[in-house]
Amino acid sequence: MARPVHSFVCEIGRVCSKAELKASEQPSALWVGVKAQKLPDLCLACLQAGGVFDSAFTYPSSISSHWAAVYVFCVPKLSKPVVLFSHAKQFHSVSAQIPAAVWDERKMREISGADFIGLNDLRPIIIHPESAKFVTNPLRGAHAPGRRPSARERSAGHEEPAGHGSEYGFAGTGEEGEFQIPVGPVHAGIIEPGHFRFHVGGEPIHKLEVRLSFLHRGIEDFACGRPMDGVLPLIEQVSADESVANGVAYAQAVESLASIEVPRKAESLRLILLELERIYSHLADLGGMAMDVGYYASSSRFATLRENMMRLNGRVGGSRFLRGLVVVGGMARDMPEDSLRQIRTSLRLFSDSLAKTEDLTLSSSTFIDRAFSTGRVSPEVARRLSLVGPVARASGVPCDARKHFAYGAYRSNAVRESLGQGGDVFSRFMVKLGEVKESVRLIEHQLAQDIDGPVLSERRDLSKLPSGRMALGWTEAPRGSCMFLVRSANKGALGRLAIRTASWRNWIGIQEAVRGNITADFPLINKSFNLSYAGADL
Repeated sequence: MARPVHSFVCEIGRVCSKAELKASEQPSALWVGVKAQKLPDLCLACLQAGGVFDSAFTYPSSISSHWAAVYVFCVPKLSKPVVLFSHAKQFHSVSAQIPAAVWDERKMREISGADFIGLNDLRPIIIHPESAKFVTNPLRGAHAPGRRPSARERSAGHEEPAGHGSEYGFAGTGEEGEFQIPVGPVHAGIIEPGHFRFHVGGEPIHKLEVRLSFLHRGIEDFACGRPMDGVLPLIEQVSADESVANGVAYAQAVESLASIEVPRKAESLRLILLELERIYSHLADLGGMAMDVGYYASSSRFATLRENMMRLNGRVGGSRFLRGLVVVGGMARDMPEDSLRQIRTSLRLFSDSLAKTEDLTLSSSTFIDRAFSTGRVSPEVARRLSLVGPVARASGVPCDARKHFAYGAYRSNAVRESLGQGGDVFSRFMVKLGEVKESVRLIEHQLAQDIDGPVLSERRDLSKLPSGRMALGWTEAPRGSCMFLVRSANKGALGRLAIRTASWRNWIGIQEAVRGNITADFPLINKSFNLSYAGADL
């Protein structure tokens, strides 16, 4: 065990005895096991030692009738995640001390049926109580959806929420004159379903409750039992405009699990694809923010730039969304020199047009007035909720996984992280604009390397992997970091797949961003986050 890792284990291990702690360092993460009753203390110690809460998952334990609870923390000083886990029939919630974990624990409770003592929100988050009788629960081994608090939970002070069992219990702030504005889940535009419950006093928003998972697809469960190297087409459907990021994160998890070394050229091509994806995704956000303030001259130019980039994707990759290129072990095929030349030429023209569109947008007093100070997220809130991606960086929180947890070709390419200060719509606009420019620089720098060689590693027989092995994979997707946990089963099949997308983490942030703003500004704030409904409806 490396010295920094050993020191970190000693630092967080003070909350329990050496006999209670089992640590194992692996290439993808540091795994630390502990008894269930000590798990919250260990999570808090990890937080105090500089860790940032990332995600929490659960899966059936090898111990009969037990479940495993897994809490993942990103630790910058180790440049790798730390996984704290325990096996038990019941757990103590950590969300009272780590508010960012509340959605994760609600999902874990619903999947497993295990008690999470101290969890202050027992409402179902996946299968809604109003529709439970009309749908089949896709969660393997889950108890009845929308289950009531157990006797043990009730003894700990948890009562059944109002309307539980037939309705989803919304709760306002209780301020005098407050009323509710329900929006969705069906919307006027061609977008996926999501419900927003505004508690307002006149125009100002007192509180927002976001409710998702109206199209829960059961992706995590559906993938289980299938060959690990054969589910990438499914992974690419997690969120369409992050197909490459999700595919690379999953592939890296399996590659870590099987000790597969990805060829250098494949890592170089993955970087190019990841940055091409970031460019067209951010262009949609930039144009969307301009559109939501009625500045169509700017939004139409961003839309044109995005369409040009997606056409480039189609020409060089065979897919506008760059699908079907990333595989476990590298790339499905090489990218010919003619395609690389097209990318170089297109990026030069793109940079000139982007500069002109930037000048046009930032010269508009209307855009500046609407975007400045709207939907502010303070650095304290961003850290408390473990927000990720441009949303967190716009609040001045450094969290770019390409820099702080470098993977693939990013290990040899220093990323210039874009940071804002205001945490408002304008800051999110400027951070995403800066990231587009940085993506262009990274691609051009990578193209100048002229790396040659194979793009796919030698085949590894995954069917010979021992059952029960686990590994993590992550990338910095356009919306922020995403985390994949994979666990092997017999004959090279997936035993468990758990996914934490940037959207899952940041939807909670929107609830904070709108407080004190007027309802008319919600579409603009929402667009500046531009989160994926599908990314939360796994």
